Amino acid sequence: MPDLNSELRKVKAFELFSLTTEIIEQGGTAWITVTGMSMYPFLKEGRDSVELSKADFLQLKKGAIVLIRRVNGDFVLHRILKVEKNCFYMIGDAQQWVEGPLLPNQLFAVVRKIKRNGRVISCDNLKLRFCVFTWLHVIPLRGILLKIFRFVNKLCIF
Repeated sequence: MPDLNSELRKVKAFELFSLTTEIIEQGGTAWITVTGMSMYPFLKEGRDSVELSKADFLQLKKGAIVLIRRVNGDFVLHRILKVEKNCFYMIGDAQQWVEGPLLPNQLFAVVRKIKRNGRVISCDNLKLRFCVFTWLHVIPLRGILLKIFRFVNKLCIF
């Protein structure tokens, strides 16, 4: 029988959301590992983790990464594109289609920090905010830019 104290187990994020919900609603924070590639190149599956904390609809800003719950029950981590009086719109960084309108009661959490290769990056980091601002303004070109980015990444062996 394996020693459960020393065994590392990977669990999909949605399996932990009941516990995560409880922690966040009590004012705590929770770290989850990113799954999926919809937030590439800013977040990559298996490489990056994000710190989630309670979100306030009235404080949402363009460019923020939020975790929402879709009507079908799925949780999705994407970036805010637009906030209106009673709703908001979001988009994955690797996508060109916008999701919304989404309602405030679908908002689950906001990402405050990103952890990559042991380094913690604040979402308030000026360099990151500049890159996000730029990326949000090239949505029609994302398909081409991502192909170029992936090609260059394959050429660079570091």
